[in-house]
Amino acid sequence: MTDTGIFYGTGASEGVPSPFCDCPMCNYAREHGGKDVRKRSCFRLGRNIMIDMGPDIFTQALQYGSMCDIEHVLITHTHDDHFDFTALGLMSMATHLRTTPVHFYFSEEGYRFIELLRDSEIAFGGSLRGMEEKGIYAFHKLKYFETYSIGEYEVTPIRGNHGGNMAKERSANYVLKAKDGTKMLYGMDTGLYEEETLDFMKNQNLDLWISECTFGNLKLQEEWNTHLCADTFLELLDTFEKNGTIRQDTKIYLSHINQCHTAPHEKLQGIMTDAKPEYQIVVAYDGLEIPISRDEK
Repeated sequence: MTDTGIFYGTGASEGVPSPFCDCPMCNYAREHGGKDVRKRSCFRLGRNIMIDMGPDIFTQALQYGSMCDIEHVLITHTHDDHFDFTALGLMSMATHLRTTPVHFYFSEEGYRFIELLRDSEIAFGGSLRGMEEKGIYAFHKLKYFETYSIGEYEVTPIRGNHGGNMAKERSANYVLKAKDGTKMLYGMDTGLYEEETLDFMKNQNLDLWISECTFGNLKLQEEWNTHLCADTFLELLDTFEKNGTIRQDTKIYLSHINQCHTAPHEKLQGIMTDAKPEYQIVVAYDGLEIPISRDEK
């Protein structure tokens, strides 16, 4: 059986249009709507896995499907557009509580954020630990480059080049392998990978790659290496191609796109198609459903 992936959100921390932004991109999105309106990025994988859970989950669940079946949530990092801890409160307010916990997974440094919240008055008046003890949710720490069985997938977190709320935190991107052998990389808040990660990704032969392209067609200064733009994404694609990480029939989707550039959805899609016509690069949009199978193109 082929799993379906759904982009519940494809925006960056601001969302598009950003509520307090009067820039041309935000005004274009307000006027045209459609694919240019982007909620904060998260992705549903099959019936029971989410990757990230940010501040737009009420609207996302309303539009794209209830989250009642979610059993596992892979958190890339603790910035609140990727992990909004108030979602934990929504789970505890459900009148028909589930009999098993929702499992949340973090990098080791990201897990320290949960340790701070457990006894903090900021988190539900200090009651987070009690809700955890009731079995509403469970928290787990993952080590980079080690493989875990989560749901129906083998999951390996890899180290991104992007921070989080904790001082030494770096984002966790996820390599996921399905039972049929389909292998995908979910890379949000990637930045330009460091050598350790690039070495691990050599010869991974991905069937599917979901990448950030946060700054669209903006030309980033060299020191801005903790997010990608169109140019640095294409630079990473060339590295992945050379290293055997991807092949020409790898399905590639771009997400986590902000308003700080001049390329609405169709223009950004054109940039990618023109730059790499031999690849299947799709600029994702909110609500896009994709097959997670090497046999379906």
